[in-house]
Amino acid sequence: MAMSCARKIAIILGSLFLVFVLVVVIGIAILVSMFRGSEPVVRDNSVLVLKIDGELPDYLPDTLIRRLFGDDKMSLTTLIEQLHKAKADKRIRGVLLEIDLLGAGWGTAEELRDAIADFRASGKPIYAYIEVGSNKEYYIATACERIFVSPTGDLFINGLGAEVMFFRGALDKLGI
Repeated sequence: MAMSCARKIAIILGSLFLVFVLVVVIGIAILVSMFRGSEPVVRDNSVLVLKIDGELPDYLPDTLIRRLFGDDKMSLTTLIEQLHKAKADKRIRGVLLEIDLLGAGWGTAEELRDAIADFRASGKPIYAYIEVGSNKEYYIATACERIFVSPTGDLFINGLGAEVMFFRGALDKLGI
């Protein structure tokens, strides 16, 4: 039994219409859940956990794609702002920093360390947890009250060093 051409077209158009309706309904559901704006509940005596890792750029734009896919990367500005808010919030009892390998420079590390020292002035405890780290990660962690390292973790601390070359003797021989 062969189907008529009109029937085939009707089935194809009906299927396309159902797919379109399904996509519209899912899109509306995503938009409603995104813009619902339900604030997270913070109970008394809570501990704020902040993850410090990656590049830590100064600013990350709030795009639709980041909202849809839940990108949890944090900028340096947001991280410092969170520490300032936690300092003033009476519900936050302390902060735990989970420090992982940073791709940021020493200036970023110093700025973050200063924000941690400012938070400590509030009298609230702030702790650092490191699984793998080097000089920069340890430098940031030293601003905290205590540093915890995983038993299987590694700290590659070589220390900071400088080397200065003196060319005066060689320049005197050359007559310069």
